[in-house]
Amino acid sequence: MVIDGLAGPETLERFSMDTQIAVSLGTLVAGLSFFFMWHKDSKETSNKIQKLETEVEQLKGQGVAIDELKNEISSIKQTLVRIDTNINHLMTNND
Repeated sequence: MVIDGLAGPETLERFSMDTQIAVSLGTLVAGLSFFFMWHKDSKETSNKIQKLETEVEQLKGQGVAIDELKNEISSIKQTLVRIDTNINHLMTNND
């Protein structure tokens, strides 16, 4: 086998070294690819978490508004019951 004009044991040594360099470079490229994929996924996850936190805050605000509305409705109901009771008293007193 002849590679780059070398023959014999030197050729095998050089071929083995070239193979090791190729494997090392492949491993390095794979490692960098993995890092960039992880970084991209990390950014996407961070953005999703930020959006979800914003939605939770909005829902909390809506929950507070709903509670205030319930209190107002309860107050209106109490007022209507008092008015109804007063009307009934007036009607029974007039008879």
